[in-house]
Amino acid sequence: MEKYSERYSFHETAYVMINCVMGEESSVVEELKSITGISEIKCTTGNYDVIAKIEVGSVDSLRDLIAFKIRKVGGVLSTTTLMCTDSATSIIAQ
Repeated sequence: MEKYSERYSFHETAYVMINCVMGEESSVVEELKSITGISEIKCTTGNYDVIAKIEVGSVDSLRDLIAFKIRKVGGVLSTTTLMCTDSATSIIAQ
């Protein structure tokens, strides 16, 4: 995944799977690059067109970023969010 910000003191991490209007994936990715809080973006094939990794300081910030920024991007049809938990991160890190 391409990195767009450094990871320092983030408390909430989530992956947002995005369905786009056919043919508008590139323009969606370009607009997502300008949104603060999105740290990685990748185009995919299969059930979703784009995956974005979000790293923010709170659940409220996460909700606002998805509802008021990502879902407002032209060409975005729908999103599905997977929130990461501390226990999952701990298991992987061991």
